[in-house]
Amino acid sequence: MKFKYFLTAFATIAIFASLTQNTFSQSNLGSFSGDLSVEAQTYRADSMIGARSTPEQMLSNSSLNLYYRLNQFEIGVRYEAFLNPIMGIDPRYKGTGIAYRNVTYRGEKIEASAGNFYDQFGSGLIFRSYYDSQLGIDNSVEGFRVVLKPVAGLEVKGIIGEMRNFWNYSNSIIRAGNIDLTSKELYPTLLPDKWNLVVGASFVSKYQADENTNLILPLNELAYSGRFSLFANSISVNGEFAMINNHPEIINDYTYNKGNAVILNVSYLGDGIGTTLSIHRLDNMDFRAETDARGNSLMLNYIPSLTKQELFSKYNLYPYGSQLNGEVGVQWDFNYHLAEHSFLGGELGGEFALNFSRVNSIKKNYIDKYTYNSPFFELGDTLFYDDINAEFTKYITDNFDLTIRYANITNNKDILFYSGAPHFGMVYANLLGVESTYRFNDDYSLHGKIEQTWQTQDSTHMVENNENGNWLSGLAELSIKSSLMVSFLFDWNYGNQFDDRKLFYYNANVAYLFEATRISLSYGRTAGGILCIGGVCRAVPATNGFYLSLTSSF
Repeated sequence: MKFKYFLTAFATIAIFASLTQNTFSQSNLGSFSGDLSVEAQTYRADSMIGARSTPEQMLSNSSLNLYYRLNQFEIGVRYEAFLNPIMGIDPRYKGTGIAYRNVTYRGEKIEASAGNFYDQFGSGLIFRSYYDSQLGIDNSVEGFRVVLKPVAGLEVKGIIGEMRNFWNYSNSIIRAGNIDLTSKELYPTLLPDKWNLVVGASFVSKYQADENTNLILPLNELAYSGRFSLFANSISVNGEFAMINNHPEIINDYTYNKGNAVILNVSYLGDGIGTTLSIHRLDNMDFRAETDARGNSLMLNYIPSLTKQELFSKYNLYPYGSQLNGEVGVQWDFNYHLAEHSFLGGELGGEFALNFSRVNSIKKNYIDKYTYNSPFFELGDTLFYDDINAEFTKYITDNFDLTIRYANITNNKDILFYSGAPHFGMVYANLLGVESTYRFNDDYSLHGKIEQTWQTQDSTHMVENNENGNWLSGLAELSIKSSLMVSFLFDWNYGNQFDDRKLFYYNANVAYLFEATRISLSYGRTAGGILCIGGVCRAVPATNGFYLSLTSSF
């Protein structure tokens, strides 16, 4: 109840302050800001596409962030209302309340936070606390955080707290530290001009009482990592390694093996050209705030996938989610700017991009039920994912551009999304798309795309589903004065192997933008799929109904 009273008072002050912002600024009383997000979806049963109805008829996710800043202090709160959570978002979010509250002081050499906070050490190999409403992830840490900057180029962090677990907190204690040193600021003459070296190290310690009646679990689990980033003119090299002491969890079948990970990225950026080669190896790196955590809950670390986030409509049938318990991946990315007045670029130039990625299992030789050895340089027998794609953009006129993209994807769908159960086997897909935008004048533009997906699978056990076979997809979007947008998109599964599953999906949308507010309303019959962002995934169910979205900042 106290929090509700606090929220009411804080919201009243925020509204009053926003209406009298000039007076606040002139009186040096600080400033208020915030943002609002509302999503609502109606659900109509549609047995052919697998869409379910709900007894509430409409589900919604809403949040309101409020921030007050005065000199070196900042106070922030976020109120959330999941009534009830939209399908695809974990139902354990059901409810309302203040999910985030924080007080922060930012000085020249010290920063201190109390309450909820987010942070990341290095690339996130052993610690990342973040918020992503699309994935339904909020693993903020409630506790205390201190950042020390005693001299330029040296930063030390320390945190202690408990991780958010829906409307409660983990039954573990998180203790962590991080240090970063930047040579350019610490020792400007150490390296040649335009060179810079950044090194860092981190540790995370988790304490959780052992309540397992069958196994003896460690009370304290320790993870540590080291990293470097070298920038030398047009070349950059960065790498990181991490180790986790034995951390038996339900997600890794209670193995007592230690976890380890290595990441290496080499990039070159030249005149109109850029390329990056990335390699990583992961072994038993799923690290949770509780031993019994599943899905996307209570994740202590974050390791992005070495695959491209494709822009195809039907890429949601076979995205890639990082296999933290064991994978070896490589990715090569190449981008080239086609110069103006050149043979390939023409008068206005263009862009060309090529990308390749491949992810494989690691070799595991089991000693017993709970331990194994894994030779570092040996690959496993299972291919998880393979993707080669290219994209070409041509600026035909000042008002007209055209993009052609192609991808060839191999996805071990049964392993990645069905724990090895025989549904699809290995899926082989080719995707071809053409996308274009034409600007009639400063007030009107038309954007459209058409895509063709060809796919086959090698499963010998075929059950009726709404995913197999070829697809044709399209989109048309009219923009009026950059404030009103009207669009229509479709997906037609014309090549489904089952005649009664050759379904047509569609969605019509109207969106309006004014100042810092966007509101959109759509109606459609949409196919389900998998949403992956940076290697973290969640299922998106098929739906038939209206969808309302409102976002605003102030």
